[in-house]
Amino acid sequence: MRFVLTLPVVLLALYAAPTAAVQAQGCVADQGGDLVCGAGKSALRVFADTTSPSKNYAFAWRTAQGLPSGRDAPNDVENILIRVADGAVLAKLGGAHWETGEMRANRSDLMAAWSPDSRSVIEIANSRWDSDSFAYYRIDGGAATRLDLRALVEPVLTARLPPRYRKGNSFRVLEDLPVTLDARGRVRFTAMLYVPKSEISNTYKVQLNIRDRGGKPSADVVSVVRRVKADQVR
Repeated sequence: MRFVLTLPVVLLALYAAPTAAVQAQGCVADQGGDLVCGAGKSALRVFADTTSPSKNYAFAWRTAQGLPSGRDAPNDVENILIRVADGAVLAKLGGAHWETGEMRANRSDLMAAWSPDSRSVIEIANSRWDSDSFAYYRIDGGAATRLDLRALVEPVLTARLPPRYRKGNSFRVLEDLPVTLDARGRVRFTAMLYVPKSEISNTYKVQLNIRDRGGKPSADVVSVVRRVKADQVR
């Protein structure tokens, strides 16, 4: 079953003020070829598959105690958006994923969908059941401004369900399908509202249009396509 909904709804931007860059130290490759920036408690480790097309920016992780040694699992992980040239932190991300080169966080994923000009990026941070962070970041010099896409999109999708089925759902952007951000600010992705540990789910293909006006991003939901298996209609 397939339903196409066109939504002329203009969503107000939920954004954080630009975060000024906090400089660490230059990033160098470790023995495994992964980039590590700084040393000691200020050390950051870059997620190799999140680097921007220009190679100037990437997602990374850190802890207040620095990077773990050996096969120790880190605690209190913070994900961040950095400038690769000097390790400067442009923004704190919403997820807490980590990878050491030998180990990685269990039931956790972090993805980056970059604009062609490397000035904007979408963060998709998934844990076991949910997308803990689904957000847009606009880079302007040494700062990045955040727009919370989950806070904008989830209520729109939930409103498509009958009222008695709007509670108890998890929201997840699917990591096995592409999330794209083009040069015109169009974001395309597939998301699910579902009840964990059940066979009940509703899957949506969504398009957003993002605009930057005076340094404040905003988004419109321009289309939603809902696909539901015949035995899962609610």
